[in-house]
Amino acid sequence: MSEMNKKAKAGQYLTFQLKNEQYGVPIETVREINRVVEITPVPRTPEYVKGVMNLRGKIIPVVNLRVKFGMEAQEHTRDTCIIVLDTEIGQVGMIVDSVKEVVDLNDGQIEPSPVLGNEHTMSFVRGMGKVDNRVIILVDIVSAFSHEQLTGMSNITQEAA
Repeated sequence: MSEMNKKAKAGQYLTFQLKNEQYGVPIETVREINRVVEITPVPRTPEYVKGVMNLRGKIIPVVNLRVKFGMEAQEHTRDTCIIVLDTEIGQVGMIVDSVKEVVDLNDGQIEPSPVLGNEHTMSFVRGMGKVDNRVIILVDIVSAFSHEQLTGMSNITQEAA
């Protein structure tokens, strides 16, 4: 099955805000949600890698999702959170503008993602969830990164430890 054919499945999604858009990730990938803590910058990393954080003795990379998704970075507010996800390289923190809610989506509420421009740049979008009058962009965060980018984040964690 190609990356583009992977469709979001019915289930629970944690929704979060980036700019004016709402996104959702499968709840089973979410380890925890934290306020923004001290993040230690790591030299010579991509712009979207904010650095690493110490999470109860474990060093994990932290990514600014706004920057990764091609949006302008913004100052943190009281609503800014770090969503810690379980991924194939271990835990990764994602900085988001705010966490909204957990929604339960059935198959009838999930539409395939539209093909807009370059299919590769949209490969992490798994579908569009419809809740009331809102559209939630359902994403697979790991698919937003190339294998090399994931390996690089894994190496950052090992070097910082």
